[in-house]
Amino acid sequence: MPRLLSLAHLTCLELAPPQMIAVAAECGYRSVDLRLAPATPTDVDYPMFGDTAMRREALSRMSDTGVGVYDVEIIRLTRDTEAPKYERLFEAAAALGAKRIKTIGIESDEALMTEKFAQICRAAAPYGLTADLEFVSFLGIRSLDAAVRVVRAAAQPNGNLLVDALHLARSGGRPEDVAALNGGGMGYIQLCDAGADIPGDDPGKLREARGERRAPGDGALPLAALVHAVPAHFPISLEVPMAGGLMPAERAKKAIVGMRRVLAGMA
Repeated sequence: MPRLLSLAHLTCLELAPPQMIAVAAECGYRSVDLRLAPATPTDVDYPMFGDTAMRREALSRMSDTGVGVYDVEIIRLTRDTEAPKYERLFEAAAALGAKRIKTIGIESDEALMTEKFAQICRAAAPYGLTADLEFVSFLGIRSLDAAVRVVRAAAQPNGNLLVDALHLARSGGRPEDVAALNGGGMGYIQLCDAGADIPGDDPGKLREARGERRAPGDGALPLAALVHAVPAHFPISLEVPMAGGLMPAERAKKAIVGMRRVLAGMA
């Protein structure tokens, strides 16, 4: 069976959830990852909590197109993070049929991040959600090793690790490091491509991650090796915000066409 390919919201962040679902269907994705909790002050806080018109529209488009919601994001783990404040996010995720909630560790204190991640896991569990910790190469938990330590120390049955190809490469990680995990404590991967040159500082890495990624196959990242490093049933989320002025549907299409070429080359 072909891998599930999901369209991450950051690829088309200017689109509201119903439009994301429509674009995903148009381009051939089977699911979307929706950013319902803003990651930055400029992100939109969509009216998707409770029985709102936008949520009803999203559910209707899901029914019409067959496109599901795989992942909902994003919870920023800081010393001020309080799991009960995210109950509405968990409820919305469950109502949309999502399976996962994405988290990122903002601070470098691993003991603190472990405590906060465990709290989120426990709060999300009644909603049938897995909580994934993504390491981000310019934030506190910025490497595969650090994320593995946090997830293992949290020791929650629904606590998992998420590997993004860009952040793996920019933090000095390799597909071999992912393969060594044998899929343990993971559930899916996020892919994009990028140039060979690593930005020289954290602001540069941030700019690249937020808007200067490349479609799979258009850069130098070892994507085929990373796909081989995880089990064959793992879904792939395509998070590919690009420069160049492409329209959202053009970005989404370019990403999935590139990913299919990479997968075809592995056959």
